Amino acid sequence: MIEWLTFSSKALKGFPMGDPHERVFPVYLPPGYSRKRAEPYPVVFLLAGWSGRSSSYVNDSSVFQIPLQARLDQAIRGKKMPPVIVVFPDGASKLGGSQYVNSPAIGNYMDYIADELVELIDDRYHTHRSARYRGIAGHSSGGYGALVHGFLRPDRFQFVCSSAGDTYFELSFAPAIIDALNEIKKAGSIQKFISEISNSTQPPSGRKMNGLLMVSMAPIYAPNLKAAPLYGDLPFDLETGEMIEEVWKKYLKWDPVHLIDKTFKKAKALKFIHLDAGLQDEYALQWGHRQLAAKLKKYKIPHQLDEFVGTHSGNHWRFEGRIQLMLTKMFSMK
Repeated sequence: MIEWLTFSSKALKGFPMGDPHERVFPVYLPPGYSRKRAEPYPVVFLLAGWSGRSSSYVNDSSVFQIPLQARLDQAIRGKKMPPVIVVFPDGASKLGGSQYVNSPAIGNYMDYIADELVELIDDRYHTHRSARYRGIAGHSSGGYGALVHGFLRPDRFQFVCSSAGDTYFELSFAPAIIDALNEIKKAGSIQKFISEISNSTQPPSGRKMNGLLMVSMAPIYAPNLKAAPLYGDLPFDLETGEMIEEVWKKYLKWDPVHLIDKTFKKAKALKFIHLDAGLQDEYALQWGHRQLAAKLKKYKIPHQLDEFVGTHSGNHWRFEGRIQLMLTKMFSMK
């Protein structure tokens, strides 16, 4: 069963970018959900990738596609996984995404999820009210959001799944940098580029969308409240394409491959991290996952690295198995 919640967030209100602070999002309740059940329910937060909303996971958009909630129902009724509550937060921004972190330019999206929404779900539903029975997962930028929540907020989430999460920025962002340079030059300026997209009746696609992906990271990783309308600094020179090292370092600081080096003591509280990606991922995220797995091994943080034949997209059907693995780990540990 799906319930739709409307929530007014203090963590997202009043920021320069002007993203809406009132959000509507779905919550999945398992078959037979009851507040009178003896054992409380575990909770998994599922985050969408850049430019998407997590509600897309439950959309019945094709006659050939079985939505996630139907597959979860089937798995729970078939005793393949225990009953679970799944939350699908809306973490989208006007430029496409938030990376689910706190930013003085677009809003405190990590506080919104880890504090406001966790408390909302625990107050409204019959949950364990404990990070020990709470997981966070996502694909692409959603996988990135899951990782940074695990590294920075293990007090809220102790089980993490990153499906092709943004990692190894030097490689994964390279194509987007090239497209951003070309598309901004074509538009005439960064202001005109943003204006063209904001005023268009059609969503961006192709190279323009890839360019916007890079541009949208500026107010997240290098916020600058004096740099309207972007409210952030780009890590490259718009005339020559030369990387601006002092800005690029701000971006790299948020790369999970580097972030884990500063947060590993806190991240040791995590019970399990699942990394998976396609071997043909267009953003080469399998390489970032491999680097991150090596560091997790070094820091003795429990994890599992999986790779499959496939590209970046078209793998949402795998989330049933990912959630099942997370719950298996959750209930097998003392």
